Amino acid sequence: MKKIFLLPILCSLAFVACKPELLVTPSEPTKGLSGSWQIIKATRNGTDLTTRFDFSRFRINFTDSSYTIDSLVPFIVSRNGKWSFDDPTFPFSLSFQPTDSSARTSPLQYPVTGGQRNLIISFSPGCSLNTYQYTLQKAN
Repeated sequence: MKKIFLLPILCSLAFVACKPELLVTPSEPTKGLSGSWQIIKATRNGTDLTTRFDFSRFRINFTDSSYTIDSLVPFIVSRNGKWSFDDPTFPFSLSFQPTDSSARTSPLQYPVTGGQRNLIISFSPGCSLNTYQYTLQKAN
């Protein structure tokens, strides 16, 4: 008879003694582009163009929501405007919205290479037979 009374007491003690743990998952910071970026590598249809052209004069300057571009090379847009990620925490595409035309979107890679954040975009500026891929890095 004593065993029957002890079983409910032991079970209730087990529930009281075990407290659920709050798991704190680290939060991933949102990605940002603020600053001036330059091309450090360029390919067209898989062929490396980096040493064939002077990309040093290309700059794209990002603020929180807009960009300005100074470009004499083929690029996804040719006018200043606004930019956005598809997801600010885990971006897979980057959209450019020039002030005077429709939006253009590029697949995006956002790797860290050699301790530097890179931005890799791919696009066709007009002719779908030519696909460019630019690796950009923040200018010093």
